[in-house]
Amino acid sequence: MGGGPVKQRRPYDAARRRQQAAESRRAVLVTARRQLLAAGCARTTVASVAAEAGVSAEFVYKNVGSKGALLAAVLDVAVGGDDQPLALAERTAIARLRELPSALEVLSGYVEVMVQVQERVAPLLVLAAQSPDPHATALLDKAAVERLAAMSGLARHLHGLGGMRPGLDEGRTRDVLWSCTSPQLYDLLVTRRGWSLREYGEHVLDVLVSTLVAGGPRPAG
Repeated sequence: MGGGPVKQRRPYDAARRRQQAAESRRAVLVTARRQLLAAGCARTTVASVAAEAGVSAEFVYKNVGSKGALLAAVLDVAVGGDDQPLALAERTAIARLRELPSALEVLSGYVEVMVQVQERVAPLLVLAAQSPDPHATALLDKAAVERLAAMSGLARHLHGLGGMRPGLDEGRTRDVLWSCTSPQLYDLLVTRRGWSLREYGEHVLDVLVSTLVAGGPRPAG
């Protein structure tokens, strides 16, 4: 038998491949958001996103999914601020609110977080509401259900702390929170009327505190 050197196979670098796939997936989601806001839901396709992101359509289908999944993933990133698989309620900024002792402080902290989220999310939801695309409609319905559930949880927490306006039940509190933190209100005041994020946040907090909390002025800051 020959005595030549035996060629060694290069080790398979699975970690590197996963990192590359994650980076490409992030590029896909950034591209999808840009196309959605520029061209609308109907004209944004898996093929167009893949071409601009420099990947194959097969990569998008395998690592994100169909157009509906792509739209949902873009919204998930907008809600959380990144592509980590954490719901908003599980993130540090929201978890810290559960440790605050009063309804006033919880509302103040929540509005601060909400303004940041709306800046990323509201344009996408308003776009979806204006689109006849069935994927956009499904996305909007899902977001509405999730937001109502979140407001129900927040209302329940506020009433558990006490200090709410007499005669106000959890259902009415939920509905006030639901309406005042809607993407439509953000669109009207910030996008259309040119309010700053600070002005918008202060307005929402003023309305929530004056409507929901017994006595007490808005917290400073």
